[in-house]
Amino acid sequence: MKSQIVAIIPVRKNSQRVKNKNFKKFYKNKSLLEIKLSQLKKVREIDKIVISSDSKKAEKIAKKYKVSFHKRKKYFASSKCSGSNFFHNLATSIDGEYLMYCPCTSPIIRISTYKKFIKKFHSSKNKFDSLNSVSSLNTFIWKGNKSLNYKSLKAPNSQNLPKNYYELTFGLNIISRDKMIKLRNIVGNKPKFIVLDKVESTDIDDEIDFFLAQALYKKIKK
Repeated sequence: MKSQIVAIIPVRKNSQRVKNKNFKKFYKNKSLLEIKLSQLKKVREIDKIVISSDSKKAEKIAKKYKVSFHKRKKYFASSKCSGSNFFHNLATSIDGEYLMYCPCTSPIIRISTYKKFIKKFHSSKNKFDSLNSVSSLNTFIWKGNKSLNYKSLKAPNSQNLPKNYYELTFGLNIISRDKMIKLRNIVGNKPKFIVLDKVESTDIDDEIDFFLAQALYKKIKK
């Protein structure tokens, strides 16, 4: 029996670093939220799409695109709410066997990547309890005055740095609803990390990110 995949797009009414980030026009008069919806609706492997938001504008967009809407309470859309509390509330509020967390701030993930991601999850969910997109940290990492991924007295060339250091991109994640409730996170105890390339790892966190992502997206779409 096929497992149900429910895609969740989290949207805050008041974004912190970029004003109205999720609703700001990004490409051909479409917002980041509308672009994400257009992407996900092309992925047949997704059984249901849910926008989780405290915004009435997001609710109207959900109706326009004929997807489900979860009205998020004010606290869970505020900076006072921790990530763990946010994830726990999200999982307890939305039904579905497996939840796919995919924020619209990662606008350059390919349709084929979503499909491959879901296929990989179905084939490996007995080995791993979550699938999470990451970017490879091929850089010299320090904590305080100590190097973490190389010996400072024997510094290698960057291409010879260890390949097992990653950064979560948060662009694409799949985990069972039960596990997300239990762990209060989208990363399981036995995660499988999927490395995305630099383009697909694009994440919009501030105004510069928005400008660069927009320029890159336009170039790809030409």
